[in-house]
Amino acid sequence: MGNASGGVALFASGIVLASGKIKASLHVLLLVFLKNILQPALVLGGLRWVGYGEPTVSEAVLATAIPTMPIVIMFALQYRVAQEEAASAVFLSVIGSIVTMGIFIALTS
Repeated sequence: MGNASGGVALFASGIVLASGKIKASLHVLLLVFLKNILQPALVLGGLRWVGYGEPTVSEAVLATAIPTMPIVIMFALQYRVAQEEAASAVFLSVIGSIVTMGIFIALTS
């Protein structure tokens, strides 16, 4: 069961994304900003301020810069709350991570 959860989450994400429209509301854009930009920036600044060096800084920053996971959609579907917003946040986070991951890779190299 545990091995199938990732695949099931991706499948459900695809179903939700295919069945609805992507909404770029203020809440969705704020969530994407927090996950893709602010969280890794705080980790980068905090670890450098404390004095950590490589490879700890780059590994921690890139781990926090990973886009929003599809499990968010699974929770939204299970509890029937904010399904379109969750799908939109996952989609925009993944698309936005193409740029933000590249920026954080460059900043930590």
